[in-house]
Amino acid sequence: MSSLASRVLFIGLDGGTQTVLRPIFERGWMPNLAGFWRRAASGALRSTEPMVTPVAWTSFSTGCTPLVHGIHDFNYLEPTDGTIRDHHAGTVRVPTLWEIVSELGGSVVSLGLPLTYPAPPIRGLCVAGADAPDRAHAFAQCPEFETMLRAEVPDYTHKLVWKRRASTADEARREADRCCVIFRAQAEAAERADRLVDWTTLMVHFHNLDSLQHRMWPYFDVDETGLREPGLNEAVERCMRALDDGIGRLLELASARDAAIVVASDHGFGPCRSLVNMNGMLRAAGLQRSHVYGTRLRYRAIRLAERFRRWRALRQPGGTTPAKARPVDGQISCDWKRTVAFAPYGQLCGNIFLNPDAVQGAEAERAATELVELLADARDPETGDRLFADVFAAAERFGVDPAEHAMPDVFALSTDGYQAQAKWSERHRNTLLRPDHELPATHWAEGVVAIDAPGVVPGARIAAELHDLAPTTLALLGCDVPRHMEGRVLHEAFTVPSPVDGGLPLSAPMDGDPCLDVVGSGADFV
Repeated sequence: MSSLASRVLFIGLDGGTQTVLRPIFERGWMPNLAGFWRRAASGALRSTEPMVTPVAWTSFSTGCTPLVHGIHDFNYLEPTDGTIRDHHAGTVRVPTLWEIVSELGGSVVSLGLPLTYPAPPIRGLCVAGADAPDRAHAFAQCPEFETMLRAEVPDYTHKLVWKRRASTADEARREADRCCVIFRAQAEAAERADRLVDWTTLMVHFHNLDSLQHRMWPYFDVDETGLREPGLNEAVERCMRALDDGIGRLLELASARDAAIVVASDHGFGPCRSLVNMNGMLRAAGLQRSHVYGTRLRYRAIRLAERFRRWRALRQPGGTTPAKARPVDGQISCDWKRTVAFAPYGQLCGNIFLNPDAVQGAEAERAATELVELLADARDPETGDRLFADVFAAAERFGVDPAEHAMPDVFALSTDGYQAQAKWSERHRNTLLRPDHELPATHWAEGVVAIDAPGVVPGARIAAELHDLAPTTLALLGCDVPRHMEGRVLHEAFTVPSPVDGGLPLSAPMDGDPCLDVVGSGADFV
């Protein structure tokens, strides 16, 4: 690269896709982002396998694939006690970009990024994303900043709107009002953080773009599923214009701070043709047996006990939602003595575990092979399309013991347009495929990336993977890329290839309070 940046601003467009951005740019809804795209190097950004939010954003921030960083879904199965638990920042197995920058003497601001709760030890500010249980936990690393935002930017929240598809214009208008103020508040929060921290990297994650597309996709009217309904299309347009307003303020901030800019999504988006019932498919193949009636009562009792535990915890003075450690028995109604395989959790990927009480050793290997063959051949009976883009046994693909890595025995990665699900309503428990009116769109594999920085070739085309962005950022900052990062530096986006190839050990950990007392601490970073 001909020169290096002293700062990098990240704009996270959760679910950002060219399918939406291209027509919206042409309609003039997002002039700020469209202008940025014209002067940036941009292109397709391949998501992770699976293309799920915590997996993807962790690859973005670590420069690693899921096998190395250890996050394979929202949840994992704890083999010691058979409970389903939530992944969090503490289960990420390698340092993130934010920790690396901080250890090298820089300062970080991160607002709303998934899997940053509990906050890692960094210089600067870290406000967690929607996976934090409540506002106090989201701001646990920087309570003084929370006090400031509560007074000056009261609309800021780490939570999501668009929990359901709007059925009327009035409902769409109400949700759009909430969404618009959140998008603008996120930019305002970044401006407040800029006053407090002499940042090296600043990340603003717009998560509500994902939920907006999940629920309101037809009203974007960008493909054959598009609909025109008074009030509903206008609600979507207002949200996208508000998002662009927030992005415009961030671009101005980057310009004032002479910062490089990286805009990226964690995955793409597109129509959801059908939900796929993973446990139903296993039952239909004779690999899973349901409870007889008497034992279903135990399954329901476990679920009621779990709900009561959470209700009681919230009733306590200062109580918050307890850490989830859900027994598998409370998620799937199985006769475990006769069940070979089960999918205890997952969306967009069939996370299938073999039951060690039923199959072990060579018999388990044969069962995994049978599962791979079964699911690789699974097709939509109406279209003939494959339901899964890839199916593989983890032990064979990765050469590791899946239990040691808290990963499923078999992965079945959804084809674009299909959403594999473990959770299924009792009403439809034996239905293998069904469309969901409440979920007209879902994740697709191809996201977007655009970079504007010193030495960038305007209009240059990029074909990247999510784990390429962390090493590229370190190269922009003139830092060596740690050896554990698997991504590559995106040399093709720049006029001169970066001389930075990576590999130096990190400096000693920082001392002192990592929160608000860091103004000016990054001045000598580069």
